[in-house]
Amino acid sequence: MNKPFLKIKVLSIAILACLFIVSCSDDDSNSNANPDITQEDVMKSLEVEKISNFIDDMTLDNISMNRSNAEISSKFGRPDCAEFSVTDTGYTLTFTDCTNEDGETISGSINVSVVIENNAVSTTITFDNLTFAGNSVNGSKTTSYSLDTTDGGSFTYTVTSDLSITLADGTTASEQGTKTYTITGLGNADAAYTLGGNWTVTLNADSYSLSTDPTLEGTLSCGYITTGTLVMTKNDLSASINYGDGTCDNKATVTYPDGTTEEIDL
Repeated sequence: MNKPFLKIKVLSIAILACLFIVSCSDDDSNSNANPDITQEDVMKSLEVEKISNFIDDMTLDNISMNRSNAEISSKFGRPDCAEFSVTDTGYTLTFTDCTNEDGETISGSINVSVVIENNAVSTTITFDNLTFAGNSVNGSKTTSYSLDTTDGGSFTYTVTSDLSITLADGTTASEQGTKTYTITGLGNADAAYTLGGNWTVTLNADSYSLSTDPTLEGTLSCGYITTGTLVMTKNDLSASINYGDGTCDNKATVTYPDGTTEEIDL
């Protein structure tokens, strides 16, 4: 037998075996990449929710279509930074370096197309160069409204989101799904709301299912959700964000998949 050939053959088999081992190792490594739900995942998901909820708040707050620019600007830190204009199909909210109570800057436009049919109101919401706290917002939302005048009156607002967001740090994010707000005590200082639904938030390549269990609750006089739990699921792992006992504050408690907890600022 040709010994050099034998050496080459043995060496080739050894190299192939090493490549196979490395390949298997890489596959194992990839299959286990980022399997957990981390603090960063939670905080970025909540940032997406904050942006989405801001759009919902602005749309709901201005559905009357007769707001003055001064009224809208009064919610922000700079007079005349917001403009309300009626269009052929609905209205447009335009922000020029407005600042909210958390010091976050809002610029660009929210365009709302309104359809009224058979006493039902629905809207389609799109965006024009909208930025919120350095995050760029694209995509759309659709909404529907219903009013129940029995038992003191309640207002139900259902919104379906298909948002694409580039976060300030470059993370690509999205939100798809439906939320339902129910407001009770209309016209009263203690008017309250509930928020329920199921939706998905994607951060780069990772997707998280979010659901309310129990339903989130708050009051119109408080800028934060005050009670209820948001459950965040990735693969077979779940984390929960508990908003507290009804106290109006910017605190929530996160419980991670391993059972550890921490308090966070919203």
